[in-house]
Amino acid sequence: MRCRVTDRPQFHVELARPTDDLAVVTLAGEVDLYTAPQFHEVLVRGIDEGGRPVIVDFSAVTFIDSTALGVLVAGSKRLRIDDGELLIVCGLGNVRRLLQIVGWRASSSFTRHSTRR
Repeated sequence: MRCRVTDRPQFHVELARPTDDLAVVTLAGEVDLYTAPQFHEVLVRGIDEGGRPVIVDFSAVTFIDSTALGVLVAGSKRLRIDDGELLIVCGLGNVRRLLQIVGWRASSSFTRHSTRR
């Protein structure tokens, strides 16, 4: 199943279910106050449909703000209830730097990776 949400030209979010127990949320563009609600909706859908783990791919994201970070925290908490895991994919750009600044590392409530592999 695939679901796409594109309300702003610089934003795109998609949910893919490669297997019954895996959900992949892929984002592109800016994830901010205006687009975070769509991100939250798709992330929750992936979790509610049984994604364990859920991968959030920020590889094509150019900007995130505190609202996007809040969506990650909420998703991580929701997954931990059922021993699920939130995996984050981000390259070496702004998103990775922001995650480092706020102190999210592999030992925190979710795991960060450079690629999906």
